[in-house]
Amino acid sequence: MPNNRSQRIRHRSNSNQLESSGLNEMRAAFGVDNAKQMDIQATVKYFVPQPTFLRLFAAKNHILLGSRGSGKTTWVRMLAHDHMTLAAAEKSERTNYAREALNNNLIGVYVPASAAFAGDLKNKTWQTEEEAEHYFVWRLNLHVCSALTHIIPSCVRQYVKSGQNVGATISSICRELGQVWSGRERDCKSVEELQLLLSTLELRHQSEIRKRRTSSSVIEPYHDHFDNDLMLPFRNSINVLKAHISIPANSVWMICLDEVEYLSELHHRILNSQIRASNSDIVFKIATMPFAHHTLATNLDDPVREGNDFEYINVDQESIDSRGGQAEGEFLKFARAMFQRRVARSPQFRNLTLKSLLGSSELIDNKRVETADERTAFFALLRRHANQSTIARAERLKDSPKFKSEIVRKMHGALLLREALAHTHGNHRLRVYCGESMVVRCCDGNARRLMRVINQLVQKIQVDANDNVILPLDAGIQNQILESLARDTLSRVYSEPPNGALAATYLDAIGRFMEWQFSSSVRLLGGDQGTSLRILEEDGPNAQKFIKQAVQLSLMTPAKDVTLTASDRMCSGVFHLAFLFAPLFHLLPRRNDSVRLSKILASGTIKQAIGAEQQQSLI
Repeated sequence: MPNNRSQRIRHRSNSNQLESSGLNEMRAAFGVDNAKQMDIQATVKYFVPQPTFLRLFAAKNHILLGSRGSGKTTWVRMLAHDHMTLAAAEKSERTNYAREALNNNLIGVYVPASAAFAGDLKNKTWQTEEEAEHYFVWRLNLHVCSALTHIIPSCVRQYVKSGQNVGATISSICRELGQVWSGRERDCKSVEELQLLLSTLELRHQSEIRKRRTSSSVIEPYHDHFDNDLMLPFRNSINVLKAHISIPANSVWMICLDEVEYLSELHHRILNSQIRASNSDIVFKIATMPFAHHTLATNLDDPVREGNDFEYINVDQESIDSRGGQAEGEFLKFARAMFQRRVARSPQFRNLTLKSLLGSSELIDNKRVETADERTAFFALLRRHANQSTIARAERLKDSPKFKSEIVRKMHGALLLREALAHTHGNHRLRVYCGESMVVRCCDGNARRLMRVINQLVQKIQVDANDNVILPLDAGIQNQILESLARDTLSRVYSEPPNGALAATYLDAIGRFMEWQFSSSVRLLGGDQGTSLRILEEDGPNAQKFIKQAVQLSLMTPAKDVTLTASDRMCSGVFHLAFLFAPLFHLLPRRNDSVRLSKILASGTIKQAIGAEQQQSLI
């Protein structure tokens, strides 16, 4: 078959010094892949809004569901008012979303409910349920008000009354909030002093808790401003701001809670109660993992209802174009835009594209079988690797318009991969898992995974003796990086709580079974290449533990009709093995037929590969 890989080109800079510094600067732009490690300027600068993100601008409660690395933290951070105002200052069409949010008087407050936050809630096992609920409400009240301090300057700049001095207004607000929050005269003149006050109040509260826990004498009760109903101190703080600046009455305050999967069912019940009783002026945007909205119950004896009290929004993106054909998928658009935002950091590489870095993918992009030579080569591969029924069907349709859609589209990449595997022996490495569409597809719609892969790829850019950058990146290097990432990811799953070892064993068994189905020398290819599995409730509790954790880690992709909400709901349906594993198990990264999980686990091939004892533990 003809090889359509783009020719390697040379990208020359103006001088050796510029080339060296520019390349290092461009590489550094991909070094951070976690939004929690980025400052506000970098978060706003590199943010690429997706169409679904704009749904959050509605004045209603939303629960964002997304696997690890899908971009949940970036989304809820970008809703914060200080991030929106910074984005709106960039006068480009790309940031129209920010101006729209500000024009609609949407004011977001970002509140991270991180593992450290949740850990402090859970390490007090001696508390009664009532005490635990009271402590959570106090702690969340304080942290929401602390988050409010970060947007005081941006709110003042947007809503300051005519003739007011911005700096003086910020000082006045900080002074009054300091007095309200501390309950006494406090001269907080800046946001930093106000944040120090809250930190001091939190330390004092923790000290009082320890004192009551360890002291044998009777101690007077300790209360502060945040010992109130949930969100009441925040509402009061909003009124303080409104007294100083002209915030419109129709403004909507968005409480953006991140990583609430770390919270307990008790905490989710409290949050649900707020959602159930919330008004249109304060709404919640809550980010969590699939299956990690722990309950729909409230403290009001009336559960929250999807579609009435809130809506779920799925943050995970489609890794391939769901419409089929050659149409450009949303995640590929995202990958290209993200790449351009990052490389723009280095002027010398401003015009470098993801396609020019990686080239085209022979397995995915090359589906041209039109000329006589191309047809001859295609049928030669078909007779070498396909079963008789597929060959017969191809012969029957070769002069039909259906030949391209029903034969070439389904079989072309698979035949090329089988041919490459047949010629890979000894120390020879595969060079077929490469190219822009292949790399993006193997990232499974996961933004952080995409960043990790591109970061590794740009580190491998080579410069020749004449200071020319060699593009595209060598196919073997791309193949090796993708395969190593899959292997490393699988090995790390074993240590993931709570069911990592179980999930890793299942994934290994599924991958090996699908590898055997596709590339075994005793099996010929047909149209039934299985890259998905079907799980039913009867498959048992271990299957439930596996699939929920694998989806949370973006290692299995659920079909669109699979429900990802309540953690206690039985999960069944079709799930696709992450394309990440395609280079490791020598699969074609496309969604094909599904295989019952029970069939995979009962396979003699799996018993031989992972051992009878390990296989028995999965059932």
